[in-house]
Amino acid sequence: MKAVLPALTGKGYADMEIGEGGKAAREYLRVTYGDVDGQERARVRKLLEEYCCQDTEGMADIMAKLYAGL
Repeated sequence: MKAVLPALTGKGYADMEIGEGGKAAREYLRVTYGDVDGQERARVRKLLEEYCCQDTEGMADIMAKLYAGL
């Protein structure tokens, strides 16, 4: 996904603060189970939503490119 999305669509994760699954998992655990204030928790959850949205939209964009090529 991280290599195919930019190659097929020009979109990517480079400009995202959370742009890879390992970091997403660590941040989720930190804000869910760690001693984190509400403002930080909300900030990170917004970033996680953006990351997940990029994954979902990216998969749809990849499929659209592949189907268009058939």
